[in-house]
Amino acid sequence: MNFAEWSAQSDAERQSDQQRWYVLEPGYWHAIAIEAAAHFAAEFSSTRHVTQVFKSLYKGRELIIAVQTDLKPPKQVALPKSYLGFQVMQFPRQVPEGVLVEPGPPSSSSLTKRSQPPRARRRARAVAKSGHQIVVLEGEIDLHRLPDIEAELSVAIKEKPQKLVLDLSKVSYIDSSGLAVLINEMRKVGAYGGMLYLVGMQESVRTIFEVSRLDQAFRIFPDVAGALAAGKIDPSAHRTST
Repeated sequence: MNFAEWSAQSDAERQSDQQRWYVLEPGYWHAIAIEAAAHFAAEFSSTRHVTQVFKSLYKGRELIIAVQTDLKPPKQVALPKSYLGFQVMQFPRQVPEGVLVEPGPPSSSSLTKRSQPPRARRRARAVAKSGHQIVVLEGEIDLHRLPDIEAELSVAIKEKPQKLVLDLSKVSYIDSSGLAVLINEMRKVGAYGGMLYLVGMQESVRTIFEVSRLDQAFRIFPDVAGALAAGKIDPSAHRTST
């Protein structure tokens, strides 16, 4: 789910979706919360007495929009109690509680659904008898690129390759929503008895996996050849997602 889809839901639909969230794990919900906080900040940060707006993992249990103010407690600014499905909490003259993220400006495309189908360049057609697929991902893997990436991975998984190798050598960044997609794709591949491999991580991307401890969950190799060497299959065509 992306932010445009989230914002289009009713309050009841959002509450139902939130009941399935595991906020201590990486997932698209963190990216949605950050985008919601960004829109809230754009709308209310100029309000008198508001000094800072954050997305907060509050007490490790809930994703909230945390607002720091310069008022003396218990005074509060006249702000909405909730915003796009997230509770808004005020913290007068104190740093908000929880794991904080400054949201930055909202994305100009975050409320716009993609009207065109996902586009991908293919270097060559995969050879079915090889028993594997190699997908090369590029750039930043974040909330706004997920529809394209999910569509491309779905094409590869539909063929049920023995191995699905994701080449991340051209990926410069991945956020929590991107990590969640990779976890989901690994489960899909495992469900039919296949294996998913991640290869060629840049140091900045590897650090993200290590901090989230996902380096212990995925099969990670330095390069494509290393992943393929783990089994007796012959390298063939590559699929590229942009």
